Amino acid sequence: MKSQIVQEKKTTQVRQAEIVQAALDVIGRLGVNGLTIHEVALAATMSEANIYRHFKNKQDVIRAVVEFIGGQVTSRAAQLAGSSGKPLDKLEKVILAHTGMIAKNPGIPRLLFSDGGMVTGGKIAQIMNSRIEGFLATLTGLIEAASAEGALREGVSARETATSIVGIIQFCVLRWIGSQAEGRLVDEVTLLWNNFRRLLER
Repeated sequence: MKSQIVQEKKTTQVRQAEIVQAALDVIGRLGVNGLTIHEVALAATMSEANIYRHFKNKQDVIRAVVEFIGGQVTSRAAQLAGSSGKPLDKLEKVILAHTGMIAKNPGIPRLLFSDGGMVTGGKIAQIMNSRIEGFLATLTGLIEAASAEGALREGVSARETATSIVGIIQFCVLRWIGSQAEGRLVDEVTLLWNNFRRLLER
């Protein structure tokens, strides 16, 4: 009986992950306004009734998508920050991994830069602010580590530098949304980061 319960739980988690990814794909193609349970069901190749078994409504799906995005961002950044290597090199890996994830999922910026707070009762901003703080904390920690080893110019503020890096990514994403050419986003962020890194390094 216990084995059966575990299997059922795993199946539920897999189904929910499939629905979330399908919703993200729909948002990438049609925007938040084009997201419906019908479109999600088509993208996930399952019935609408199956969607409703896992999520109460469209708002519930969107909240799950936001949680998924935030979890992916913070967990990947923390994993790379904890790997071996120099702090600035690890910082670069975090930046490019984050950019690559967005490039492969254009639904992410289309959701986050939309008036998403209205369709979820304000929950998007609340959830994402928490996740962004975690991401900023990871960047800040790497910048502090780079400064401690003498790799950065004197007077560099870790928190403000981390915020500037997020601003660089967001600027590039806003320019990219119209074309959604995957390589172009990664290339532009890489170019701007390399220039910014030269300004930071001692």
